Amino acid sequence: MVRCLRKSCGAEYDEDDNTAMCSYHPGAPVFHEGLKSWSCCQDIYKPVLDFDEFMQIPGCTEIKGHTRDVPKPEPVPQVSPTQNVSQTVVDGKEVFQVGHAAPTTVATAAPPEPRAAPTPIALEVDDSNSPVIVGTQCRRKGCTTTFVSDEVNRQGDGEGTVCHYHPLPAIFREGSKGYLCCKRRVLEFDEFMKIEGCKTGRHCFVPAEEQVDCRVDHYQTPQQVHVSVFGKQADKERSFIKFENDRVIVDLFLPNQKRFSRTLDLFGPIEPENSTFKFFGTKVELQLQKADGRMWTVLEKTDRDLGNISLTFGVGGRTGTVGGKEIVLDEGNRSRNP
Repeated sequence: MVRCLRKSCGAEYDEDDNTAMCSYHPGAPVFHEGLKSWSCCQDIYKPVLDFDEFMQIPGCTEIKGHTRDVPKPEPVPQVSPTQNVSQTVVDGKEVFQVGHAAPTTVATAAPPEPRAAPTPIALEVDDSNSPVIVGTQCRRKGCTTTFVSDEVNRQGDGEGTVCHYHPLPAIFREGSKGYLCCKRRVLEFDEFMKIEGCKTGRHCFVPAEEQVDCRVDHYQTPQQVHVSVFGKQADKERSFIKFENDRVIVDLFLPNQKRFSRTLDLFGPIEPENSTFKFFGTKVELQLQKADGRMWTVLEKTDRDLGNISLTFGVGGRTGTVGGKEIVLDEGNRSRNP
């Protein structure tokens, strides 16, 4: 198996059976003021700031068959540093004249101040229990290893298990390209993609999810209990919420491989078929329909002695607990508070 050299493809293929479609960028990478894009599809995909997002921009052109023979772009002509270019206007037209530059005196620059060492980024850990599709590429920067099997790439200490990667982000400055974690700098983007990782470790094909704790708030009315789970940007396609008579199962998939899983053992019974949930940008709202009219002292069952607590209430208004205008009491408290 050999690897396709077209930009952004990098797929492995068999030269004797080279019939698969190849998605690639025929243009060149464009780096301008921190923004990164491809010259061939700037009108289709907006420039991005993060290098990882830039590498995930899908190829804008498809062709049948991969290749290892990619022509290099023509070099950009540059003006000699010993020449200067002057501009004049003659008969309404711009005229450029190239001549030798006058010698200039270069001032001695002050030595740069020492920079603080960049903080290493927390590395994703491979979830060894999750299956991996053959051909999946390691997620670490600089590593070009593709998954063959658990025996080759995950188990033991064989050559295929060693990951050569860059622990810090890429850096692009004044035309040079490299990584913050090592000293090598190159000018061509193709050469940058070939910079071998400066650290070694284990591959990461499927990152393990980090279990996190989200804040859970609630308020109630005589008929319902409203629960807010503050999990930002939860993936509603992958997340799971199930209502049962006396509990709610919540499993939210959050950005950056984080996950919130919790089962709420409810204080009172609910009607699962009449309970609903809704996803928002900063939270998930659960609306629990009570099976009886009693007020809940707390959201979940507890073995603690709560004492003589009976005054529990919610608020009425457009936005619930924030901006509520009217206090809502149950029948017993309403009779004691005319």
